[in-house]
Amino acid sequence: MKTTKLAAVNRILSNVGQSPTTTLIGGNPLVEMAEVVLNEVNIAVQSEGWIFNTEYSYPFTPTTDNQIPIPQNVLALDSNGRTNSFLVIRDGKLYDKAAHSYSFTGVQKLDVVWLFDFEELPEAAKEYITIRSGNVFAGRSVGSSEAVAFGQREEVMSRATLMEYDTQQGDYSIFNTNDGFTQYNSYNPINVIRGY
Repeated sequence: MKTTKLAAVNRILSNVGQSPTTTLIGGNPLVEMAEVVLNEVNIAVQSEGWIFNTEYSYPFTPTTDNQIPIPQNVLALDSNGRTNSFLVIRDGKLYDKAAHSYSFTGVQKLDVVWLFDFEELPEAAKEYITIRSGNVFAGRSVGSSEAVAFGQREEVMSRATLMEYDTQQGDYSIFNTNDGFTQYNSYNPINVIRGY
């Protein structure tokens, strides 16, 4: 069964001995704090850039005024080294620090780290985010170093599971580039002979 945001908040609450809630809508300050912590940790974890939320050479097209607005769910972007530009996000738009300009004449292909809603994430990511949120919540709400220490082992294990998921899905190899395409050309004797 897939983990819902409500289930995650209830696990966070159980980490400090609180009873579960049936809804995220209401006036319970502990439930609201648990949801805030879950959202904070969700953003922090996704900001690292995982296989499930990173796209390479994603096209951004300029508007009629030659500016490129950046969607709200972009956590990070990079020009991937294939250009002389130094691109950053400023004022919600793409900015070229090398040219000192917001103006672009063509499509910009960028490596992007996206922010997705908690329920859209793979289970390994939801598990890690939930456990880490539980530890942060325990530290903030009751100041319980025992609860945090107890949860740290579980947090380390769930992060290892997420990293295993990422490496399996990413099919990473020393012979591939970041965008997953093989760039390695092994030595082939016939290519040397053809040169003569």
